[in-house]
Amino acid sequence: MASALLVETNSQPEPFLSDLLFTEILLALQHRKDRYTAAREVTSTIVAELLEEPDKPLFKPPQISLAASRVLARLDEQAWLRYTAEHPSLQT
Repeated sequence: MASALLVETNSQPEPFLSDLLFTEILLALQHRKDRYTAAREVTSTIVAELLEEPDKPLFKPPQISLAASRVLARLDEQAWLRYTAEHPSLQT
């Protein structure tokens, strides 16, 4: 589903697709029995946090990854570790 948020890729704004974020979150939560419900709720929480950011509506992918990481860290350490491992911009 598209939203009013935009992602800057290759210096061009593109629609933010929450379904793509949902898929990444679902993979991070694959160990949970409630992974589908949890992934939908986490995705909604991430989008809500992005809407609070001063940079809205245009984000760079690392900003979205960082918001996702913060939400996952609060919910599930294993999911946070898996998500962080898949996103080089989060690795320090």
